[in-house]
Amino acid sequence: MFGDIGPVEVVLLAALAFVLYLLPTYIAFRRGVQSRWVVLAVNVALGATFLGWLVALFLATRPVRPRQLPA
Repeated sequence: MFGDIGPVEVVLLAALAFVLYLLPTYIAFRRGVQSRWVVLAVNVALGATFLGWLVALFLATRPVRPRQLPA
């Protein structure tokens, strides 16, 4: 089945896998989540496991709380 994959296809599949792997981090930074650096750390450290990737995605998609200004 995969015997006929050439180098171009391998590079394209690797790029697609990389984008999907870092999708929670992209979402977190795009939405301006306060814990976006935590999402990045969880995504990079544990994203290879499906559970770690799901945790990063959950953290990235939680509702954003408005920032409170100091009184």
